Amino acid sequence: MSTPANNRFFNTHAHCFTYDHVPAYFISKYVAVSWLLSRRWLRNLFVHVPETRKLGFWGKLLLAIASFIFRINKDMFIRYLNFVKYGDRSSQEDIIKTMQFYYPKTTGFVFLTMDMEYMGAGLPPTRFEKQLTQLEGIKRNPAWTDLIYPFIFCDPRRLQPRNSREVAVEKEFIGSAFENKLKDYLRDKIYQGIKLYPALGYFPFDKRMKSVYDFAVENNIPLTTHCIMGAVHFKYELTVGERLHPFLNATLPELKPAEFQQFYTHPLNYECLLNHDLLKTYWGEDAPDYSKLKICLGHWGGEEEWNNYIENAWSDVFFRKRNSAWPSLELDNWIITEGDKHKNLSWFTIICDLMRKYENVYADISYTLEDEKLLPLLKFTLEIDAKIRERVLFGTDFYVVSKAISERKFGINVRSFLGETLFHQIAVENPRRFLSNNFNNVG
Repeated sequence: MSTPANNRFFNTHAHCFTYDHVPAYFISKYVAVSWLLSRRWLRNLFVHVPETRKLGFWGKLLLAIASFIFRINKDMFIRYLNFVKYGDRSSQEDIIKTMQFYYPKTTGFVFLTMDMEYMGAGLPPTRFEKQLTQLEGIKRNPAWTDLIYPFIFCDPRRLQPRNSREVAVEKEFIGSAFENKLKDYLRDKIYQGIKLYPALGYFPFDKRMKSVYDFAVENNIPLTTHCIMGAVHFKYELTVGERLHPFLNATLPELKPAEFQQFYTHPLNYECLLNHDLLKTYWGEDAPDYSKLKICLGHWGGEEEWNNYIENAWSDVFFRKRNSAWPSLELDNWIITEGDKHKNLSWFTIICDLMRKYENVYADISYTLEDEKLLPLLKFTLEIDAKIRERVLFGTDFYVVSKAISERKFGINVRSFLGETLFHQIAVENPRRFLSNNFNNVG
């Protein structure tokens, strides 16, 4: 099926990095996953499993081990192999071509780069600067110029490394060298926006981000931030100072990285950033006003938080009784005491209120809506709330989502359930508005 260019779809959340762009221990500090995936003989054992579903002796043995350790079944195992198959492509362009097969030829794609060098998992075979130049070469190809809209990853530790752990990562592509390149890429329309990923080890209100946020506000640059609990997060032990949350006036609990990431990626951190009065309490009286920062909260909090909203409604009901326009955005709602966490409002609720309060806050449905049971909540929310309806973006999280559902099935489920009018809103109208900036309007 073809789509007229002026009504073309956009997938606003996808990835095209290969395993050459990720560090060896990006999944676990005990298992060098990317090193294992670099073994050609190992990959060849499983290359056709996603299509044939035939595991063979070694596949069955590996499934038995994975089932014992991780409690996964055959379908889940094959999904993970499918995910591996995408990341094992020889180039970013190869992944982009594969994704395009699932969509009309005029579809626009947002590919989010990833800088994992500061997460404490080792260094990737191909460094971040080269990942960017590789994607730049693809974008400059006339065949892709008007079809892909990459976002450049920005980590405050690359802007200004501080402690010995951060300083040891990189010597050249840091500070002004990186910041100037980021701004040049955006001015030259090579990159369309900026990608954040706080779960890798920082808060989104980190003061080192000031110059980048200032540039983004001034030029209407879109940002997409990771806002979900996931497998990719920082791997090192935090100091007491790193566990201090300045807006909660509390030292956060000493937890394993997989659990602590919730504090870095929590959506209330964006109330801290966007609420000018709040930001001044940490940045000082001369803190900029970022209330109009154009930012998309990727994954809309995640399927677990959507299910919490549906199944565990008591906290939402209780706090809705408060005399506040946006009750979920009050910071005293963020309960960090282990025994009282059931009182926390869902991330779904918080992100909805962020979209209602701030005119440039968006959310995308990537990965989260692989859970088909959540489609009624999406449709209901879009139908009853005009503000949210204009701020939701279609995205899938290709190729990461292939661990849970096929790209084609994800798109078909969402489009058929929403109907053409609502789907057009989130896949055509909203993305065009979100993606356009002062350097490049997207049509």
